[in-house]
Amino acid sequence: MYETIRIEKSGVVGWLVLNRPDKLNALNTKMLGEALEALEKLEGDSSVKFVAVTGEGKAFSAGLDLSEVAGAGDPDGAGRILGELAGFFKRLLSLSKPVIMAVNGHAFGGGAELLWAGDLVVAVRGARISWAETLWNLVPPLLPTIGVQVLGPARAALLALAVEEITSEEAYRLGLVSRLVDSREKLREEVEMLTREIMRSSPYSVKSVIRMLRVAKISTLAELGISELERMARHRLTIEAARKFLESKKPPNYRNLWLST
Repeated sequence: MYETIRIEKSGVVGWLVLNRPDKLNALNTKMLGEALEALEKLEGDSSVKFVAVTGEGKAFSAGLDLSEVAGAGDPDGAGRILGELAGFFKRLLSLSKPVIMAVNGHAFGGGAELLWAGDLVVAVRGARISWAETLWNLVPPLLPTIGVQVLGPARAALLALAVEEITSEEAYRLGLVSRLVDSREKLREEVEMLTREIMRSSPYSVKSVIRMLRVAKISTLAELGISELERMARHRLTIEAARKFLESKKPPNYRNLWLST
């Protein structure tokens, strides 16, 4: 039924699997549209008590599909692509069920941003995580807003501005990751064990805790981050940066732009 994602069910867990492994699960409009539709199905399924998001293959998600941005006919077209990504973030943050990010591998850019949209994050050891949006004349919408509450302003600024990469182990120490597993093969087992532990508590209490946790996330700050992402997507440099990367396989260098402005 779907081309870029899968829905799977295991007990009380509904799995949304990003399924473009040959593209490192890069997020394009097709995937985002299908993922939104899948979330609606999982939300409406009374047998699903938890939603888990994971990736197929060796990467969780490499982030936004730059080839789609490069192919945008104009800045408004690029803006619409980023609008789809923003809609996916917002829907994850508004689900009535606990959301678990099951990070099976590397998470970059928009893929790393997805971690902030989870209530819990279970990650495989050795996964690399970075927020590289500023290399493409974009912004990470949730790292400087939601992320500040976890990492503190100084570390969030470093990760957003200098595009510093961290591992899942460091993300665990910083408080972004809830639990670590040794291999991809153990990831689903750990997620399902975690849900069993949560189900020892009253479902009404869990819903109340989730609601409180989300209040801090679904804030004017998060809205600001998402609106800034959509605004930057419409900048002429965004399409140019994506095209240059596809040609050279290297991020653009903005030093001359810094010196001339």
